[in-house]
Amino acid sequence: MDENKKKKILKMLSNAKKENPENPVVSSKDLEESLNMEDDELDSYIRDLKWRGYIEYDGPETYDGQDIKITPKGEKY
Repeated sequence: MDENKKKKILKMLSNAKKENPENPVVSSKDLEESLNMEDDELDSYIRDLKWRGYIEYDGPETYDGQDIKITPKGEKY
């Protein structure tokens, strides 16, 4: 996995938290476009970041375009 892409995902989520602390979400479409990724590639990053505790993600085991919520842990990255 590309560490720079992970950092970009977390930075986008952190910015969303600063802009809207009550509902800090980033759409999957924005992530895919800014990182130039397909759903399946983004899926592996989302699962990795969730497993490491950086993000909250309530949904099916396989990511398929849902919005993503950041946790406070994500700011430490």
